[in-house]
Amino acid sequence: MIELVGVPGSPEHDAALAIKQAFIQTWPDIEASPAEDDLIRIASNVKLSGHKVSDIDVVVMARLRTKRYIVTNAVIHDTEGNRILGGQVRVRSFVAAIEVKNHAADSMQIAAGGVMVRYSGKWKSATAQNEEQRYALLEYLQVITNANPWVYRCLMLRGIDQLPKVRGRIHPSAGAVPGQFTTASLLVAMAGVNGIPKMGNDHVIRSANDEIMEQVIDDSLLQPMVPSDLDRKRMDRIAARPAEAQELAALLGEHRVHLRGHGGTGKTILLLQAAYEAYVRHGKRCLLLTYNTALAADIQRTLSLMNIPADGEGGGLAIRTVMSFMFSWLCKLGVAGDGQLDFPTYEAKCREALDYIDQGAVGETEIEALKTEDFIQFDFDAVLIDEGQDWPQAEADLLCRLYGGNRVSLADGMSQLVRGNPTNWKSSVVGQPKVGQRHLQGGLRMKANLCVFANALASEVGLPWRVDVNRDAPGGRVIVIEGSYCEAADLQKEIMASALKAGNMPLDLLHCVPPSGVVDKEGLRISRLGESFTRQGWNVWDAVDDRIRRQFPRSVEELRIVQYESCRGLEGWTTVLEGLDQLWELKRLQVVRDIQDGIVTGASPEAVAWRWCMIPITRPIDTLVITCPVKSIVGEVLAVMRQKLPDIFA
Repeated sequence: MIELVGVPGSPEHDAALAIKQAFIQTWPDIEASPAEDDLIRIASNVKLSGHKVSDIDVVVMARLRTKRYIVTNAVIHDTEGNRILGGQVRVRSFVAAIEVKNHAADSMQIAAGGVMVRYSGKWKSATAQNEEQRYALLEYLQVITNANPWVYRCLMLRGIDQLPKVRGRIHPSAGAVPGQFTTASLLVAMAGVNGIPKMGNDHVIRSANDEIMEQVIDDSLLQPMVPSDLDRKRMDRIAARPAEAQELAALLGEHRVHLRGHGGTGKTILLLQAAYEAYVRHGKRCLLLTYNTALAADIQRTLSLMNIPADGEGGGLAIRTVMSFMFSWLCKLGVAGDGQLDFPTYEAKCREALDYIDQGAVGETEIEALKTEDFIQFDFDAVLIDEGQDWPQAEADLLCRLYGGNRVSLADGMSQLVRGNPTNWKSSVVGQPKVGQRHLQGGLRMKANLCVFANALASEVGLPWRVDVNRDAPGGRVIVIEGSYCEAADLQKEIMASALKAGNMPLDLLHCVPPSGVVDKEGLRISRLGESFTRQGWNVWDAVDDRIRRQFPRSVEELRIVQYESCRGLEGWTTVLEGLDQLWELKRLQVVRDIQDGIVTGASPEAVAWRWCMIPITRPIDTLVITCPVKSIVGEVLAVMRQKLPDIFA
């Protein structure tokens, strides 16, 4: 059986179709073969999340239990470098990352060492790009299998009919095929990069043993994704191309765009709208940086559904977490030490890199050369910062030095300071016109009642926090219970039924849990809430574990669970805040310890704790569920809110 997944009409999908046809021509019975005997999955425009590379043009996975062979006249070698006589190779399984290039011959440089292609007047290594894709796919599969399956790679050069020969030898000798290819030439090009091992009497192409390969091919990576109702609304908003986004798109990369507003006022969406418009209309390639791994995965899911590339020839939008991206730069600049990210020395390394640049050890020419050398990771027309108010100063200064202040745009949340003192971004654009500044005040996420509730609660606890009530979206309710949501099976079912009735899917619900709601089990961090949902027979995306959090949920049937630290920027039709009082107390004690250590916080421990609580409180669209003891600071304030706003509380 052969399964093909992707959006018809794209060059990548055309390549996937060509691969399918090659397999059928070589093995005519493969389509009719039962999946339990032979299964080949081919997917175009595959998206990964949480890796240095997110886009893979075509991924092919095969598990062949029927004895199938390829025969080739090409010179092929085993893993020891010895020539394989007879040219017959058994194919048992393979996983391959394939990069498609449609460049004409005059836009490529092909040599024994690999392939260079011309992008925007610059020569860039397609072979290195494909190797990075291979490694990203390997990292993904290592997490889901807890093993080390072999991932092959290959370039598909569809702009030429055959590879060039130099002194009778084909270049490159492996890792690439022309537009005209066969199953044998494709698999030999893939396997020839490292040689073909011998198992028993056969030389064999194999990525993993049968057990591991079954896990690989059954994974959801190559299965078609279906958008939920919330997905569709977010996709429509990003693609709406409002006038304000069009104005900002023209500025990106030329002038600083700075969006300010409280949680739920649409900062991130407007930034994404502008980036999308910059890609569609201006062909710009933007990078969005966030500290929130769960938010990066959430945005990556949306971009995947919209088929927006990260590294297309006509621009695109890439998503990275801040420290991963900046650490990649520290490695390139030679200040990363042993190559391992060390949190205690991270800021010092950023300052060291700044000193290198200030002292002239690394100049602008060298920086631009590094961008060209690794264009997938570093070459962007504009860099966009989500929640830019609390970056370490050295980190922010280094980013602006690498890209220039005008190419760095940001959104920051008023009263959403989380990691320290406010970051000074102004120094990198001193004297520049402030044409890209916007102050957002409207509550765009929450229904009217939830805006009223959030404003009233902020006023009650003395926070200078307010959003304009969204009168175009009436309704919204708040539910407060004592005890754990884990034990509220009837409420869980009522919340689920209500969301489904409104046209939502389980994925559209968001659940936030405190550290006490997380346990370690068999090497994996899981939430008690996730265990509760599993007992109900529900699927979960339990992102309290970092390995899960880096990958976006691929099924609309999964209920999302994150720790409070990861909820910024996320939203849910219904948002459940488990143990909100624990978050409040945890943040209060953190500030108390900071004060004892002589750190100036700028606000009382209680004010910081409430400011932190406003972040999860502004995540819901329709329904907010809070669990906390009545006899707690949070519980007492909520009791006052219930008296003042009885119609909002269910």
